Amino acid sequence: MGRPPSNGGPAFRFTQPEVTEMEAILSDHNNAMPAKDVLDALADKFSESPNRKGKITVQMKQVWNWFQNKRYAIRAKSSKTPAKLNITPMPRVDLAPGRIMAQPTASPIPAPSASAQTTAKVAPENSVMEFEAKSGRDGAWSIFLL
Repeated sequence: MGRPPSNGGPAFRFTQPEVTEMEAILSDHNNAMPAKDVLDALADKFSESPNRKGKITVQMKQVWNWFQNKRYAIRAKSSKTPAKLNITPMPRVDLAPGRIMAQPTASPIPAPSASAQTTAKVAPENSVMEFEAKSGRDGAWSIFLL
């Protein structure tokens, strides 16, 4: 969790009560960054706690970084879990209806592999046939006009 300090000293960590207090403040501010005086007060309070006093001084920048990272994590988490989407199927639109294609020759179409998904649209005699195949290797779709 985090990068070790470059000076070889112990990694800085907030204690669980400190994290709980900062989470409550972040919640009170509706996930907005608290004012600088609030961050300064937290840094001073954490530095004066019995388990840190005289050993580790908590800097305001460390508190500020915690809030920035937590806000980013909350935003990233909420964007990954969108609400249920209402998806309705849409008809397929042929983007090139006037394209003239050469008629197929007698060469056979290679059969798709067993791991490939395929769909085909059968067209009337003397017209173009569209063949769609999904690669079993990389999942890419290919469209063949015959």
